[in-house]
Amino acid sequence: MPSVPSLTLSPVSLAPLLFVFLAAIAAPSPGDAEETESLPTPVFRGALILPKNLKMAGTPFGGISGLDYDAVSDTFYALSDDRAQRGPARYYTLRLTLDADGIHGIDITSMHVLRPPDGGEFSEGDIDPEALRLAPSGTHFYWSSEGNGNGTPEIFISDLDGNTNGQLSVPDAYLPNLDGSRPNGTQGVRDNLGFEAIALSPDNTRLYAITENALIQDGSQATLYAGSPSRIIVFDLASGKVAAEYVYETDPIFRAPAFPLGGADSGVSEALALPDGRLLVIERSYAAGVGNHIAIYVIDLDGADDISGLESIADHDVRAVRKTPWLILDEGSFGLDLDNIEAASFGPMIDGHPSLVLASDDNFNPLGQVTQFLLFTFTAPNAIPGTEPSGALPVSPQKPGSPD
Repeated sequence: MPSVPSLTLSPVSLAPLLFVFLAAIAAPSPGDAEETESLPTPVFRGALILPKNLKMAGTPFGGISGLDYDAVSDTFYALSDDRAQRGPARYYTLRLTLDADGIHGIDITSMHVLRPPDGGEFSEGDIDPEALRLAPSGTHFYWSSEGNGNGTPEIFISDLDGNTNGQLSVPDAYLPNLDGSRPNGTQGVRDNLGFEAIALSPDNTRLYAITENALIQDGSQATLYAGSPSRIIVFDLASGKVAAEYVYETDPIFRAPAFPLGGADSGVSEALALPDGRLLVIERSYAAGVGNHIAIYVIDLDGADDISGLESIADHDVRAVRKTPWLILDEGSFGLDLDNIEAASFGPMIDGHPSLVLASDDNFNPLGQVTQFLLFTFTAPNAIPGTEPSGALPVSPQKPGSPD
């Protein structure tokens, strides 16, 4: 749809805190093995909080669950996880004013409708957008949905106008077999715990999709006492086929709720790919009355078992990927009232150092939740080297369930 008028907002006042948070103090998780070489420790630069009840062209702005940056246009692409309930499925383009002293403003420059493969618009409840990655060419992007009306997870390929021109074929093991007697069925992704995170390799050859928690047949959801064996699926973008699959063991829920019957959960919320083949994986844990806990890990796939083709890992002894703690955020870290971090992107270079921008999903909740942006920089200028873009789309993109 046509761009809406831009809206410029000023940041909430927050003194820049140049505080180095040592990853070594983070508690080891069940998925840890021998530690891998970590990235340089990030430096916190500042935060920005958007006003509540913000609207663009009459549509609520919020639910930011995916974020990616285009250096050529100095533009961030932000995906809303609205299930086409408060407006059409959509993404926004943003410009953030960033420097070493923090985030000084945001310009919301456009809103675009995400369209299904047959055109038109997604029906209410038939889509659940969660993660977005822009191809290095800047001509198209990949985005994931945790589940359609039947609970089926999907990964779409769309042009910058939001038109879908391809899908990646998701293996049958991820597809729910809902039968009415058991709302979640006996296999596949759980409701609202599907492809919460996707990452794109800098050379545009591989896409990584990670489930928030385990497939039903693989194991349990995260609890206070144990993590959950999520899956990482690696797509080869030259063929559109699955190249590998791995197990990622999440952390347990970090704290019990502060009151009886209070909600609590934990799982993968976002991921980014590093040039050396490793990943940054963000886990978000929440406990009612306590708040949010955000843990970012450096993930090494080397040495992990490839479980491609396994319908279930329940009866297999599987070596999971290795996790090295990198950054831990709790309520009060850097003076923050931490919100529900579900989006992340590498940003522009700041004083010769690469930046990392995190964003929260406010769940369109007018009480107690906000859209929050956090800015960090790395201490080494070559942490995220540039790559040559590729404009190629996967060969013969396939829809879920189609033959190879």
